Formats: sequence, C-alpha cells, structure tokens
Amino acid sequence: MKLKVNILLFFVIICLGSCSSMKKVSQKSDTQLNTYTDGDISYKNQFRFKSMFFESQRLEALEEFDKAATLMEQCLAIDPLNADAHYEMATLYVSIERIEDALFHAKKSYELNHNNIWVCRLLSQLYQISGNIDAELSAYKNLIEKDPSNIEYLFLLATAHSKKGSYKKAIQVYNEIESKIGVSEELSVTKEYLYITMGDVDLAAAEIMKLIAAFPNEIRFLGMLAELYQANNLTEKSIAIYNDILEVDPKNSAANVALAEYYRVNNNHLKAFDYLTFCFENDVFDLQTVFQILTSYFQMAIEEQKYLDPLLSLLNKTLINHPNEAPFHVLSGDVYFQLNDSKKAFEAYEKSLNFGVTDFLIWNRYLILGVELQEYDRVYNKGMRAIELHPIQPTLYLFSGFAASYNKEHEKAITLFNKGLNYVVNNRPLKAEFYNYLGDSYHFFGNDKKSDECYEKSLDLIPDNVVVLNNYSYYLSLREKDLEKAERMSKQCVELSPNQSTYQDTYGWVLYKLKRFNEAKEWLKKAVEGDSKSPVITEHYGDVLYKLNFKKEALEYWKKAKNSGGDSELLNKKVREGVLYE
Repeated sequence: MKLKVNILLFFVIICLGSCSSMKKVSQKSDTQLNTYTDGDISYKNQFRFKSMFFESQRLEALEEFDKAATLMEQCLAIDPLNADAHYEMATLYVSIERIEDALFHAKKSYELNHNNIWVCRLLSQLYQISGNIDAELSAYKNLIEKDPSNIEYLFLLATAHSKKGSYKKAIQVYNEIESKIGVSEELSVTKEYLYITMGDVDLAAAEIMKLIAAFPNEIRFLGMLAELYQANNLTEKSIAIYNDILEVDPKNSAANVALAEYYRVNNNHLKAFDYLTFCFENDVFDLQTVFQILTSYFQMAIEEQKYLDPLLSLLNKTLINHPNEAPFHVLSGDVYFQLNDSKKAFEAYEKSLNFGVTDFLIWNRYLILGVELQEYDRVYNKGMRAIELHPIQPTLYLFSGFAASYNKEHEKAITLFNKGLNYVVNNRPLKAEFYNYLGDSYHFFGNDKKSDECYEKSLDLIPDNVVVLNNYSYYLSLREKDLEKAERMSKQCVELSPNQSTYQDTYGWVLYKLKRFNEAKEWLKKAVEGDSKSPVITEHYGDVLYKLNFKKEALEYWKKAKNSGGDSELLNKKVREGVLYE
C-alpha cells in the first residue's frame, strides 16, 4: 500500500509543481499576507511571518520538506487564518506523505479563499489519493465552474465518473468534450470501452464507425471494428470487414491472420493456408505461433496427403525467415522422415544438431539414417558428440562403432561396442546386436577366437538371428573350421529366409567346403539367379562348376565376376589361366 501512495503523491507533485513554481505571493488576492498594515497582527509579527514564509518556500525548493514545514507551522501560529500558508502547508505535507494533514490544510485554505484554483486542484488530487470519489467529483465540478474552457477538467471528471461506475455520466462528459474538440481516436476508443463494459456492442460499434466516417483513409479503424465484432462472436460481420480491408490493403497482417484463423476454426484448412502464406512470407507470427501452426499441419499431413504440400510450403518459408532456429529443422527432418526421404531427413536433422539440439531421440534417429545412407564419417564424428551428451545410451555406441568398423577402424569399433554393452539393460535383441557387430569386428581384426565367442553369445540371446547365422557360418567356412556346425547354421538361415541370395550363396559355399559339390551347385545356382551382379556369388558358382568339370562354363562365370567388379588376385589368375585357384 505504501508504494501506491508514493506513486499517487508523485503524480500530485508533478501536477502541482509547475503551478507553484510560477505562483507569487503578491499574485494572491484577499489574503492577510498581502493586506497587512496596522491590523491585529503587529508589524513585527508581520515581518516575522513574511520572513519565515519565504524561507519555507526556499527550503521547499531545496527539498528540505521537514524544515520547511516547521517554518510554515510557525507562520500559521502567527496567522492561523492565512489561506496561502494553509495551502503551502498542504503541499509540504503531500511531500512528506502526511495525506490527512495535507487534506486538512487544503480544506482550510479553500474555506478562507474560494477563488484560488490551485487549492481546488490540490483538493481534487487529495480526494483522489484518499479514495473519496464523491468529493473528487465535486472538486472537478468546482474547477469546471471556475474555468469552463479547460478541457483537462472535463477529462478528469469523466474519468472519475468511470471509476465510480457511472458510465452513462462519463459518456455524457466525453460527448461534451467531443462537441468542443471534434471526433478523436482517444475519445471514441474510450467510449467504445465504456459501452462494452455496459454490454452495448451496437453503441460501441457506432463509436468506431464514427471514427471510420471521420477518417476514411485510416484502415486501422476498420480493423478495430472487425476486432470488436470478432471479440463479441459477431463472426460474419467481422469476416466481412476483414475482406473489405484486404480489398484495399492485401498486405494487411491483421486481416490475413484473422481470416486464416476463421477458416482454421471452421476446418477449412486449405483456405486458411491461402492467408497463412502471406503471414509466413512476411514473418507476421512469433516463433511459438509459427511452430504451433506447422505442428498442426504436420499432424494433418500424416493423416491426409492433401495437407502435405501446404505444410512443406509453410515450412520452407519459415526456414528462409529463421534459418538458425533448430526446432524448425527438427520438424523438417520429421516431415521427410515420414515421407521416407532419408537423405533430406538426415540433412535436416544434422542442421538442427548444428544449431544446438541435444535431444537424444534426434541424435539417435540421425545416426540411424546416417548408417542407412552409408555416411559413415559423419555418423562416427557426430556419434562421438552424441555420446558426450548422452553417455549411457547404448545405441549411440552401436551406431558409432558400426561406422568405425565400416571404415576399417576395428580397434575403435571394438572399444565402442564393449563400452556400449555395459549400458544395455533388459534388452536381449540389442545385446545380441552388440555381440553380432563385435563378432564382425573381431573377425576383421583377425581375432577369430573372440569373434566366435561373440557370435555364440549373440545366438544364445537370439537363436534365429539370420544375419549372425549367415556371417558366423560363412567365416567358419573360410577357415574350414567346424564345417558341420557351419552347415547346420547356414541351412537354418536359408530355411528362415528362403529367397535371400546372400544366404543361399553362404549355404552353397559351406557345402562346397564340405566337398558336397552337386548340392553346392544347386544352391549357388539359386544364388546367382537371384543376384547375377554379385562378383562373389558369380565367382563361387564358377568354382563349383570347375569342380564338377564344367571348366568352360566356369571360366565364363569367372569373367562375369571380374566384369562385375571382382578384382582379387585369385580371380585374376582364374580368368587368365582358366584354372581354379583356392
């Protein structure tokens, strides 16, 4: 409450300051200060009064209010009926926040001199501070009687009526002001507010219409009328005005926004898009609103294809206006991810990460896409950053390790896979994947023992993992170790995935190593028919043909393998000499 009083006091002092600085004692009439001669107060006391009075004013100017008040109290002790002294005492008490005392002396000054308008002004302000609205109204009326040409007093009177809740009386006063100064935005808007408070929308609208008639080139007033109708559920009237505005000013932001919202609420989203296009091109909305609109279109586009183009259009405009805002790049990535456009989704997610996104799901999805797109350098480098941010998320180690392995950095891959395994909890398929990739890396690293152990652990967790069954059996066949076991695993693999050429090739090659050449030829033929462009499969088929004494045909397939990209030393010798080398 103290702060409120201080603010009001400051307002009073400001209002009165310019007046008191111009006021001279000699200008005041009918006061004893100016008429002292040989009356009841002695000449000596008159002199003391004047000296202390002017010294008090000097101290007041220096803001030494307590000292000034003490001197003015002594003046009143000499002449308690001096109107000027009571007025000065009132202003000093205002300065030191003694409102009741200030009001007492202001009233006393007014009783002694009804003609001093500064006293009337002070009283009105003191009544305002003390909350005596009836007395405040009376003071304003008194001021108007004394100075009917002063529009300020009419404004104060109207405000006081509004504060009291006498809205009709306030409007009457504003109308009187309008008759004196003409139609103005301040008056019409104030009256509009009062009519709305009274619940009379038609009269409120009439006030804005008055502004429109007075200022026909001011489009803003049409917007105010439309907003009034919109706020009071007169939607059709509001929309008609907004359309009128756009005929005059097609780039009017408020009208475009209002019409976009109108059609959105009425589920005509494609029509809303027509107006949103302008809003997005001109960056009308704040970022939160833009994101909400795009998100809503995203959900609709997932369900209905017809909203996809509007979404992409708005999203592209947003990215032009806000190229460094990460959430919009995330949303762009989500859109393209839903469209199965892995390349664009990957690039969008990367931009969002570059602009500071830390969310694990975005990092994880980015790495998945990177592996799919074979962007192994980027996957590894970003994966290391992701691990810094989310050090206990195992999939980050899995993807980063896979990228390192693909780049033949198997030592790094093994370190990442082993560390990531420590964070796998109650997830058998994920743990099996770690052991699978560990098996691959140990194999390429030349540690066959560790490789076999990891494949065994992976199969213990997921016995029918065809990738592990295929790789493990193939690597065993290359080493010609545990071929019976390799044959069982590879057979299981082709039974689980009967139309996969890679698995058929592995099974045929295991049979080849077991010297079961006729069976091997059957499976390798299936493999080569399914994938005739694979140099490995084609070479294997040539080898088995050679073993079965189809040497001419074998040479043909070796040449096909070479033409398909095969370039091993053994293959080159086979092609050159037409002889099988193993």
